[in-house]
Amino acid sequence: SQPLFGSQPWGGSQSLLGSQPWGGGPSPCWGPTVPVPPPGNAAVLVAPPAAVLPLLLLAELGGEGAALPPGVLNVLAGPPGLPRALRDHPGIRAVTWIGAAEQDDLRCHLWGSPLRGPRLGGGPRGGRVVVIVLDSADLDSAAAAAATLPRGGCVLLAQDSVAAPLERRLRARLGRLRLGDPTDPRTEVGPLAPETPLPEELLWEAREEGAQVFQVPLPPLPGRGQRFYPPTLISGVAPTSRCLREPVPGPVLVLLPVRGPSEAVAVASALPHAAAAALWAQDITVALDTADRLPQGLVSLNSLDLLDPSTGGTDLDEALREFGCPPWEQPPEVEEPLSPSVTLDDPGDPELAQAVAAARGAAPGWGRLPGASRARVLRGAAAALPGGPGTPEDGDRSDTGGSLRGALLRWAERAERAGGTVQEMPGGRALLTRRPLGVLGVAWGWPRSLALELLLPALALGNAVVVVAPSGGAGAAQRLRKALVAAGLPAGALTVLPGASRCSGSRLARQRPDGLWLCGGDADCDWASAVSVPCVWGVPAGLLGAPGQDLPPGAERELELRCTRPRCLWLPGGAP
Repeated sequence: SQPLFGSQPWGGSQSLLGSQPWGGGPSPCWGPTVPVPPPGNAAVLVAPPAAVLPLLLLAELGGEGAALPPGVLNVLAGPPGLPRALRDHPGIRAVTWIGAAEQDDLRCHLWGSPLRGPRLGGGPRGGRVVVIVLDSADLDSAAAAAATLPRGGCVLLAQDSVAAPLERRLRARLGRLRLGDPTDPRTEVGPLAPETPLPEELLWEAREEGAQVFQVPLPPLPGRGQRFYPPTLISGVAPTSRCLREPVPGPVLVLLPVRGPSEAVAVASALPHAAAAALWAQDITVALDTADRLPQGLVSLNSLDLLDPSTGGTDLDEALREFGCPPWEQPPEVEEPLSPSVTLDDPGDPELAQAVAAARGAAPGWGRLPGASRARVLRGAAAALPGGPGTPEDGDRSDTGGSLRGALLRWAERAERAGGTVQEMPGGRALLTRRPLGVLGVAWGWPRSLALELLLPALALGNAVVVVAPSGGAGAAQRLRKALVAAGLPAGALTVLPGASRCSGSRLARQRPDGLWLCGGDADCDWASAVSVPCVWGVPAGLLGAPGQDLPPGAERELELRCTRPRCLWLPGGAP
């Protein structure tokens, strides 16, 4: 295959399809979402027999008129044993799983070796939208947008002073929605897909907790209305209610009052499966400040028309694919969903637990610094580094002088230039930026000295890094840390711990960092530990090149993407 548009293909890729539950909207059944092979790659789609027909049609259409070369898109149907048998195929370079969360047993088998670069999906694409309505908001506009019942569910966080009038408007809007045939363009709410459970249990629990449940009476509907569910508004819920901890299936809105913007950000940050956010406020200063503090990768101001600026589409799912925080990057169980994230102490690894806790304390301040401030720290460290290579007594033969100083200066320049881009789109503007992951764990398992160039992009772009590496090559890493701290790096932002590489990935994963890089076959990580880490990456051996040499072309961009998250702020209006 040939790379397209300057992209770097992985090689062969295997995509495993599962079921896609319904999330709202007029369609009677949302079928499986087909992943398009990244440019320059070939794909093998494995699906159960019940879901394979549309995929076979897709493959047939792709071959007509030589739209795709033979062998680029391949579809196989078979039982669960088929993907298990394919997971170890030497031609497979990346694995994507799209399926229901209850199929964890199959995902566990598909994990295989994370060093081959899998991207795991623990659920359907998309997720709930968090809508924040502040006291300066246009309530009619906010109610009209929320009443469109965003696919995946919607939680509204309304400031106390406007919660009651917003609830009245929401009830009125929901009462005017048109239910009916999903093929009718006038229909606003259609039936639920056959496999979608009714939310009766969640609503019963909400009533038992003292919440108010408003439901629109169902009109006469086709098919005796068996799969239709009335538009529903749940208000007065407790902050620990199950309808906040879990997405509510069907056309259901959940309304929760908050005291102000800070509390709204705290609740939105703790809600699981919150894929995107929308903010309603006429005070632009408060709106931008609140939007900047939200953790969601896709935020819209005074609008729910969440566009994907990379394609110009208007489908929320498409935007979430690139900019959102999909459910597969959420831990599967959240015991206290409205509490801040904390590091769990591992009684068997207190030193590592302390290092991750220190990194978690340093990450917010370091990540919020302007790129120019972080660049000054990197340049100061480059000037303070010794001029020669590491000594044999350190067990380190890497060039800590020239190549490392050059890498520090290059990443200082990139940190200064890092910023956002504005794309003019029909209906508004999209501000595209990238944010640091937070705490990044690096498990080093290759039989060579720790490549310090691997750590610099993560630090330059605002992350705190905890490294577990064999003690033989730690001398240069400690000198780098000393130079960086002397230049202004927070002490907890970089920690290098000596330790055996065997299962070092699992040790780091049990501390729940925000990202985990696995370097080498010994730095393996089991599924039970890795599932709690949002971003896991098996670093390819060819990414670093030979010791003492510059990274190969495209490697710096790949490192930059792997230690940051994309963010899109959608500003409606003001564009042709």
